[in-house]
Amino acid sequence: RINVNYSKISQKTKAHLCHLRNGIPIVLCDSDYQTCRILVNLEFGAQDEEKHEYGATHFIEHLLGQSVTGEKSLGTLKKKIETLGGDIGLYTTYEKIGFFVNTLPEHLIKVISIIAPQIMTPVFDTEIIEQEKNVILQEYRRYTINNHSYLSCQEHLFQDTGLGHCILGAPDIIRTFTAETLSKYYSSHLSSDRCSIVIVGPVLDVDKLLSVLNEHFGSMPCVGYKHKSFSITPTFFHDNIPDLKNIKLTLGFAAEKGVTRRQKIANGVFRKILQDRLIDMLRYKNGFVYSVQCSTLGTNDTRLYTIETEFSPKNIESVISTIVSVCRNILTENPITTAELSTAKNTIRFHNARLIDSIDKRCDLYAQYMLHYRKLYDFDTEAQDLDSLDRSDVIAAGRTLLCSGLSVVTQGGAYQFDIIDYWLKNFNV
Repeated sequence: RINVNYSKISQKTKAHLCHLRNGIPIVLCDSDYQTCRILVNLEFGAQDEEKHEYGATHFIEHLLGQSVTGEKSLGTLKKKIETLGGDIGLYTTYEKIGFFVNTLPEHLIKVISIIAPQIMTPVFDTEIIEQEKNVILQEYRRYTINNHSYLSCQEHLFQDTGLGHCILGAPDIIRTFTAETLSKYYSSHLSSDRCSIVIVGPVLDVDKLLSVLNEHFGSMPCVGYKHKSFSITPTFFHDNIPDLKNIKLTLGFAAEKGVTRRQKIANGVFRKILQDRLIDMLRYKNGFVYSVQCSTLGTNDTRLYTIETEFSPKNIESVISTIVSVCRNILTENPITTAELSTAKNTIRFHNARLIDSIDKRCDLYAQYMLHYRKLYDFDTEAQDLDSLDRSDVIAAGRTLLCSGLSVVTQGGAYQFDIIDYWLKNFNV
């Protein structure tokens, strides 16, 4: 039996939540787009790999173009979808494999019948695996060259955890994968309690759609898989790169785990306000840096709040002292103003409006919320939580973030300035 809740979850989005017979949640968001997007989330990722498995999830992403029906390459599957006037894509994160198709509403049922075997009963062919090893090794070389700084930060900020390695794995491990090891990894992680399906766009026949989904995905077993839990160890690391003309700086703060949605919104507002102040002081008033980015690294359970920038080595003391001063003042001497709070809220409102306007982004947001909270995303409640935030909420969020354990990763030429010592001596709140 398919359990469907037809009550409106959100006035704006007309979204509904139902479950297949094995408990897989199905999010249906009926909208007036001209196309549909279906996203199947297999909720295991690079963070769940053991050391001898690093890169297995991403490798499997490449192989999901195979099936018992004889599709031996993603190219063949892609052409079959394109014949119907759609496109297909897959991606791997530390938390999941995303399998999505954009299609015309009248072809949605047929698309599901095409992709379901790829997900439920893939064939890991030895010949294709050996071929994909060469492709992935090329991808690895390109990715590591273009993302060296980011990967270095991850490796040292999340050392000895599942987040401390490249999603693509490592060359020596990639070369060891076989059809047997990859099939065993996939079957031990594919589970109905770690899967969700999101469909955004016009649904022509809801009952038929749910019946087809139940036919294809209702037999997915429940293996009771659970994500690993991690902890963050404060660290300092300098990646000495003499040829790098600037110093790249990443300050990482262990974010609070298991935050509520309201706290998460407050964190976002604080990040926006702090980033604006840092850019104003470091770039517009002093010309020390080109840009400053305040963001988060990690997954829902293990996160670091980061401040990232780069600058000339001769300005290292001035840059650090400015960052310390701004972070200290925003919590004590020069707290957040009403105007800053209003600006940050408007920025987030605009961002949320863009999500509603984009079928891809809205679909991804529903999927992300289902992954983290096992609930249906509600734009109305999100807007209410944002509107009700006051300065004390945002300052409390900032205090929680900035007063947690500090990790520092720098890259570039050698320097003598003690960043952590300076921070601990001056950042007393």
